[in-house]
Amino acid sequence: MGEQGEQRTEADEDRILEEAAVWLMRLEAGEIKENSPDYCAWLEASDDHQDAMARARITWGVLGDHAKSPELTKARSDALSRSTDVAARRWQPLNSREGEAGERSGWRARAIAAAMVVGLIAVPVAVLQFYGEPPTISEPPPASAETIPTRYVTGVAETRVVTLPDNSRVSLDAATRVSVSYTATTRDITLLAGQAHFDVARDATRPFRVTAGDRTVVATGTSFNIEMIGNEVLVTLLEGEVIVTDADADSQTLKASSEGSDRSTPERSSTPVKLKPGQQLLAIHDEAPRIDTAPNIEKTTAWRQGKVFLEEDMLPVAVARMNRYSRIRLVVADDSLKGLEVGGVFNAGDTDAFIEALEAAFPVEARRMSASLIELHPRS
Repeated sequence: MGEQGEQRTEADEDRILEEAAVWLMRLEAGEIKENSPDYCAWLEASDDHQDAMARARITWGVLGDHAKSPELTKARSDALSRSTDVAARRWQPLNSREGEAGERSGWRARAIAAAMVVGLIAVPVAVLQFYGEPPTISEPPPASAETIPTRYVTGVAETRVVTLPDNSRVSLDAATRVSVSYTATTRDITLLAGQAHFDVARDATRPFRVTAGDRTVVATGTSFNIEMIGNEVLVTLLEGEVIVTDADADSQTLKASSEGSDRSTPERSSTPVKLKPGQQLLAIHDEAPRIDTAPNIEKTTAWRQGKVFLEEDMLPVAVARMNRYSRIRLVVADDSLKGLEVGGVFNAGDTDAFIEALEAAFPVEARRMSASLIELHPRS
């Protein structure tokens, strides 16, 4: 009896994950919106639905990068053979007016998408871990000629610290993804999303390079913070020295910059910039980076104390920072609000306090569209 109950529980979990995958596919295709009644009703029906949707979003976001890895290829194959037939009978076609052939195509497309997401979520690798205890990950192997990159991921409201093979430490903020690749001659990190703090172990023979967007930060032993929001990259140097340049700059350009004059005011976006401790660089795609020689360091490091420090942040940026720590997603629903500058210090995840402060200071109205979505509109 107990075994049958366990089987039913596993079947229910698979079903919910499949449903979440289909909803996500419809959202990505623009067939429905975040506030569509049917979707909101499904999301609010159970906390399990909200958890499944969050896991599906993270999985979908990294699917393309991992599609060829052996573990995920096998997972997708197993999931497809197990789930396609069941899923094909569960959902209606994307367009109810499609013909019989179109219906079969629509069913199968959803079944495949659902099976892929379910299979990926089930795979016990770091990139797919979202909630609960920090995932168990084998640290990157000792430096060798070729090393397969290792991913580290945090979910909403989850932070963690990773110690790398050279004893460098990477602190990951919530909703952050990094890729680590070490060889005998290189230490390469890619910040794919979110925010991270780097304490770099000194090794003059192997520069420590972090690429974020179209910028690369090069160091040998130092401490710095990088944040990505939209097309903006914010680099703050706390200790030591770093060079910030285009991600596609070659090593000779970097060497010439490090040996040349101390250029702290870039003339163009491709000019390497040497930062000093306490300086901050803001890089926006296709624009010359801007240097702040006296940034608010407390604001930069507040996330490591569980705080969100906002200071003259545009509302979309403030919302993006708050969203890292809460399953309740805030959306700026009207372009007229995007120019508002927001300030204040909030506990990470305290969405209610943020909304209260926003409504008190500005003609803004927060509308709860579902259990996990709040839209910000001009006050009527």
